[in-house]
Amino acid sequence: MKKRLAAIGVVIVGVVLIIIPIAANLFTVAPAFEDLTDAFRDNVMTDEAVAQARTDIAGLTAVSEEFATKVVPTMSGALGMDVPTFQGFVQQQFPAVAAGVEALPAIATQFTGVIDLIESQQDNFAQADAIPTDDLPVTTVPWAILGMGVVAVIVGLVMMVRQGLGALLAVVLGVLVVAGTLLFSLIGKSTAADDLNEALKPVYTQELIDQSEQALAVVGAMGTQMQQEMLPALAQQLGMSSEQVNAFIGENFPTTATALATMPDTMGRFQGLVGTFSSQLENYNTIKSTTLAPISWMVLIGGVLIVLLGVWGMLVARGEAGPKDMPESTPDKEAAKA
Repeated sequence: MKKRLAAIGVVIVGVVLIIIPIAANLFTVAPAFEDLTDAFRDNVMTDEAVAQARTDIAGLTAVSEEFATKVVPTMSGALGMDVPTFQGFVQQQFPAVAAGVEALPAIATQFTGVIDLIESQQDNFAQADAIPTDDLPVTTVPWAILGMGVVAVIVGLVMMVRQGLGALLAVVLGVLVVAGTLLFSLIGKSTAADDLNEALKPVYTQELIDQSEQALAVVGAMGTQMQQEMLPALAQQLGMSSEQVNAFIGENFPTTATALATMPDTMGRFQGLVGTFSSQLENYNTIKSTTLAPISWMVLIGGVLIVLLGVWGMLVARGEAGPKDMPESTPDKEAAKA
């Protein structure tokens, strides 16, 4: 029985490796993880996307400041109104503009927080996106762990029949498991993925997506009403043509003029960002309860155990072979020698 203990140990380790991807639901988590990283890789987690989002947010913030400090006093004076009267006029006649301008600071703060989080997690995302390598999809991981377990069980069974051969195979298998885990930096990458997951948990919710969509609707309505209703109405009251009003706005309120001209592109980028988060929420909800670092450690420890059990099996096999290789000695032979 003792000579089979190493073999039984290898079988047990193999069974554990088989159970790991099934118990951790990796065959569902891995495809969700792959879809999410594919969506985020080019649309969210790039330096260009972060920089552009900051530029867009700064533009919206500047519009809010310019509207309060320049547009309102200048336009109220041009229309012969005091500031409170003009503000009441805008709220009554152009409620979407008034609501948008008022909401812009809070909206800018909300999106800045999201962009800050994205930027802080770029390194973690890059490592998580490379599980197991840049060229292999993460969907190969659960199959690899399952395959290791199956092979370990087979090797353990071989050890029961041919201990020396099985022990050698166990050492080779264990070394491959350990080497693969270390060479692919799976522990570091999985830790980064867990850190990314933990950072996203407080904010990556349906509530955040709903708030972001509502914010974009407010900004979009503001831009549309300002261009299609407010500016033509002001042009009429000031006795100017549309071209004259646009020139007046561009000369006196350059930030607002630029924001209006770039509003379609700005809104498109923000909608793309929010749309990516929204489309991947189900995948994230599938992923967020899974921690990958403990799984990587279990695989590494499993590989080490297989190596140790294989070495033990080899020692046992050599110990059994030793006496058989010794020449037989009998009393008659010893007497003859004497």
